[in-house]
Amino acid sequence: MNNEKLKVAYVAELDQDVDDIIAVQYLYDEGILDYVVLDPFPTQQDGKERMQILFDMGITVKRSIQPGTKTVFVGGPLTEVARYLRRNKLDTIVMNGGFVGCNIRENPIPKFKGKETVRTFNFNVDVDATDYVLKTSTDKLGQIILVGKNVCHDRRNSGTGLWGSEYYLNIFDNYNSNETKLQHDMLACREGIKILTGNADETYCEFEELYPFNDGLQKNMTKWGSKREPTEYRKVLAAVKYRKA
Repeated sequence: MNNEKLKVAYVAELDQDVDDIIAVQYLYDEGILDYVVLDPFPTQQDGKERMQILFDMGITVKRSIQPGTKTVFVGGPLTEVARYLRRNKLDTIVMNGGFVGCNIRENPIPKFKGKETVRTFNFNVDVDATDYVLKTSTDKLGQIILVGKNVCHDRRNSGTGLWGSEYYLNIFDNYNSNETKLQHDMLACREGIKILTGNADETYCEFEELYPFNDGLQKNMTKWGSKREPTEYRKVLAAVKYRKA
């Protein structure tokens, strides 16, 4: 599959952070954005202004995933994905979420040294939906690709690292995002595009098939990690580390 054939719906949370609007701009520029699902619909001024940007760009905005959708990229919670999967099928979801800890990864970044589990925002906004999606059988959801905190929080994931070209820096300037800001959602989008278009050898990260786990569902305090052996959750393709040290 090439970029011309790939079309994705993007689930965005616009109130909390500028990451999602930058990711939408990136998908739009790549020519693969079909429409945006706002979950939740913005209530704060920043979120409303970002939503207006989508309208001004001519991007289709929805409150839910539309019938016939095959691929969903997720920068927000999994609420709408879970709701969709109860009656529909998806080929793939690509998500900024999850965590690969020191039980898998050698030499993690300092903030995660010695940690096998951490709280992750997108998983925990609606932890029941996350629990449902991660237990969905492959006949209803073909593939889950996760780009989690272990790579997203690396300083390389910024305009001073991977995103230092003029194109990316101009995007950051357009949205008043500092070049040192970590670009969680855009990294997940780029890696997902490379994998789904047959260019997995061009990803910034190394991926491994792993099983998510937690220490028990505790709403937004739930801590998530990954294991090589089976857990109560299905297998996912998770970013483990960057290709270059």
